[in-house]
Amino acid sequence: MSEAGARAAGLDAERLLDAGQVRAYRGPSLVLFLGISTAGSLAHYTFPGWSRLFCPGAVMRGADLPADATPAEFRELVTAMAANPRVLGAVVTSHKLRLFGACQNLLDYAEPLVALTQEIADVNTRDGVRAYARDPQSLDIILDGIGGPRPVLCIGAGGSAIALMLAMRLDIAGTLTAQRPVLRTGQAARGPLTIVGRDQESLDNVRAVRDRCGIQRDAVGLLLAPDQDAAARHVGSAPPGSVVINATGLGKIAPGSPLPDRAAFPPDAVAWDFNYRGPLTFLDQARHAGVATEDGWDYFVAGWSAALAAITGLELTPELLSRAAESARAARPGRHNGGRC
Repeated sequence: MSEAGARAAGLDAERLLDAGQVRAYRGPSLVLFLGISTAGSLAHYTFPGWSRLFCPGAVMRGADLPADATPAEFRELVTAMAANPRVLGAVVTSHKLRLFGACQNLLDYAEPLVALTQEIADVNTRDGVRAYARDPQSLDIILDGIGGPRPVLCIGAGGSAIALMLAMRLDIAGTLTAQRPVLRTGQAARGPLTIVGRDQESLDNVRAVRDRCGIQRDAVGLLLAPDQDAAARHVGSAPPGSVVINATGLGKIAPGSPLPDRAAFPPDAVAWDFNYRGPLTFLDQARHAGVATEDGWDYFVAGWSAALAAITGLELTPELLSRAAESARAARPGRHNGGRC
């Protein structure tokens, strides 16, 4: 291993804790970052600024579990967090569904979005184990800035697509207050939504969440696209002015794009990639087609801000989100800031 590689490996190791280390931790107040490979995230660079806003004096460490982690591994980690009063909680990126499945009977409280999505995105362990699913809140905050009430076509039918559906069809603030689904109506209603999934199982999961929320069936289109060409056909037939979203992770966690090169976008479309780093091939394709683009940086900032607010019991006001965005500005990757970004 080269000297630079050894330094990087050492830095990654310093950013990670396992369940035993979490239980034995004796440093400053701690926020965990639960995922599969968390050490490379820019959150490690933005967190010092965010900690001053949300949890002064706290530090963040990653807690990585593999994609095939067992339920016992999730339970061990959550139990270790709850046993250590220095641990404030955890922000969860990967494993949201599996964490819920493994740990739902450990929860002392779960907000209504957890039961609706059957995901856990944020865990507060300061007073029992309290679970939140604030991704819909973060998308609710930023949706109006992505071109207003346009038709939306989302490629990808995972957790981000479900969060998008809830942000577009539920009154999130009203749902959190009422502790039950509150639908958007009248002037608060957002435009048409279509979700494109690669397999029927993912679409069935979206359908199940839709039905638990009481969202009308015709309020969310669900389309199957097992390959790039099928996805391109759905994109090409979307209404003019549509926001076309890459919610697949392709271009960040795996190379490529959900669309083939030279795919046709609708007239006056906006291409929005939920990723903020990596090759972002989807946005390169959109720019080549002359389409306005948005990357996922604002979603990243809003997602972490919503999670940290849930963990620390703060209200995520527009002012607080603006301060969080400003504190993270210097860390933003610079090479994909073209178009509308």
